[in-house]
Amino acid sequence: MAVKKSKGLDLSKNIMTMLFLFVQSIISAQVDVYGDWRIDKILGLDDFQEYSMVRKEEQNHWGNLLTLNLNGTFLSGNRAPCGNDIFRSVSGDFIKIDDSHIRFIVKRKSSTSFNKVNNSESKLNEDLGIFYIYKDSNSIRMIPSNGVLQEDKDKMRYAQMLDSFGKEWKKYDFVWESTAENQPDEILKDCKDKRKEIDLSNYRIVFSKTESYGNVFLLRENENYHYMVYDAVSKRVSLAYPK
Repeated sequence: MAVKKSKGLDLSKNIMTMLFLFVQSIISAQVDVYGDWRIDKILGLDDFQEYSMVRKEEQNHWGNLLTLNLNGTFLSGNRAPCGNDIFRSVSGDFIKIDDSHIRFIVKRKSSTSFNKVNNSESKLNEDLGIFYIYKDSNSIRMIPSNGVLQEDKDKMRYAQMLDSFGKEWKKYDFVWESTAENQPDEILKDCKDKRKEIDLSNYRIVFSKTESYGNVFLLRENENYHYMVYDAVSKRVSLAYPK
């Protein structure tokens, strides 16, 4: 998938993308969220942009888990076969707003360990906000939402584009520019199109993701898209150019 208008993301691809999202929104409306899940990160422990979860296997009790009960309570935490690990737990209430949105309220956070050095517990009333529930081919994903369905669909499209880029980033060329900035909008100002094909001043950052090779930002102007990669270690930034 290319990010430059001349090499892809033409009208036919945009139509196919919207059709795909429409079909997926119908599927997501049929998702049963209740029960036991294996989740990539403990819900509510840190400020994450999204969560991904699959049904928990009957025979596997380890890893990061999430249980959504019929009475509107939830429990998320980690389990491990080794008793020397630190075990964290987050619990509270949730509200299924509609078929596509869910809201979590954290009531309790705790941490326990074998030597009790890291033991802690806190009672609170922390609103994690609304999440959009989306079913892809392999998992159920939840992303922060303002409750506007079209914007949620856009976010999922952005997430899919960055997922695709993450699998193919080695197929791109990079022309690096030094930057002393560390905030996304300021980094964008330091990014230059060395091929002088686009005016980046008209673009805005619509989505981002952290990968092992750097922070990836999706830039958008109308229906034109570009990827920007920021290397925080070397303090440099570049557009991604399809080879």
